Amino acid sequence: MIIEPIGFIKSEQIHPYQASRQPDEFSSKATIQLQSGKNFEQALQDLSGCSHLWIIYHFHQNENWKPLVQTPRSNKKIGVFATRSPYRPNPIGLSVVKLESIEGLKIYIGPNDLLDGTPILDIKPYHPEFDRIENATIEWLESSVGPKMEIRFSPIAEEQLSELESLDVSLKLMRSFILRQLEYDPTNQNKKRVEFIQSYWVLSYRTWRIDFIVQDTIVAILAIRSGYTTDDLEKSDDPYGDKEVHRRFIHIQDTN
Repeated sequence: MIIEPIGFIKSEQIHPYQASRQPDEFSSKATIQLQSGKNFEQALQDLSGCSHLWIIYHFHQNENWKPLVQTPRSNKKIGVFATRSPYRPNPIGLSVVKLESIEGLKIYIGPNDLLDGTPILDIKPYHPEFDRIENATIEWLESSVGPKMEIRFSPIAEEQLSELESLDVSLKLMRSFILRQLEYDPTNQNKKRVEFIQSYWVLSYRTWRIDFIVQDTIVAILAIRSGYTTDDLEKSDDPYGDKEVHRRFIHIQDTN
């Protein structure tokens, strides 16, 4: 079996933790750049009349598969064939996305769960007459899902998010990361990079830290801060290439 990519994804979602587990309202939009010289211009004929697409792609960042996986919303390990996990015997993914527009060999799509550089294997139209199944169920999901939490950002956290987004465009994905990580089972340390410190919880996002508390079904985001210490920032080494952003952010906080 020989399968060649017909194109690749261009997206702001670069790292696995930046992408949603399914296409949702927190996801970034993306572009599918089809290969040239393959006569795909003709293959795209009439596609613009389709509102949604099935995208079949390669999980290019996964080298191994797992027969049992722990999903974000399960309380036990689940057989991989009963999940959408990327850890599959053949690393093939399937997502439905909204078609925004087509320009030449570029297909602009709406919110999605694909990473930058994802090889696209095929594109098919979502068929509204046959692809919608009434009363479909997933038993393990229905039996293990806890309450969906309401995420509230304090005025300080909102201001800090805006400042970070203005300092580094890649940090505009932090908000969606927070919402996805904390909307279900927010304090599960086996699934998330969270830890309890004194009277509040801390969620890690790259080299940043998000302080939050949980009250019933509400998660309150208190503040966002640097994960570097003062001594760390004084050192010349910068493995993540972001110390200057941290220094500028801290300076803004100190002058406010």
